[in-house]
Amino acid sequence: MEEKVFYYTFKKFGTWTVLNIVLCAMLACVLFRFPCMIFCPPTQILLVLFVVSLTGWFWRTFAKHRLAVVTDDYIKIDSCAPLYWKDVETAEEREVFCCLKKRKIIVLVPKDGTDYRYNFLQKHNGAFTPFSIPLYGIVSNADVQALSEIVEQKVGLKKL
Repeated sequence: MEEKVFYYTFKKFGTWTVLNIVLCAMLACVLFRFPCMIFCPPTQILLVLFVVSLTGWFWRTFAKHRLAVVTDDYIKIDSCAPLYWKDVETAEEREVFCCLKKRKIIVLVPKDGTDYRYNFLQKHNGAFTPFSIPLYGIVSNADVQALSEIVEQKVGLKKL
């Protein structure tokens, strides 16, 4: 199998979009009615907040964010080091509590004695274990199905 790359997919219209629209409307109202308010610190703070928020929204929405890279030998989740399939004992589908909702994830359980250098997020990420693959709204349904099939073929997958 050649290298397969999976990406996160984010909705273009959501809470962050509404926030940006509200910030833009507030700025437009203030500056249309009182153009000299551009020199007031509260208006400048609002303008900076809008620009930073809009830049972040564009980056999240239009940049490609890599979820996983899968090959015959390994899986690389996000920006972590590759986890070799031979070092994975089993994989489980779990439900975790995240953002006030129950979310489905695939957890790859490494074999005992596997020497792996964990990054900060892998060490301190609550219910998400070091090798977790999300299966909820930030991943397309086709990618969820493809990732589940690959993991099931490589190491077996215990479903809920």
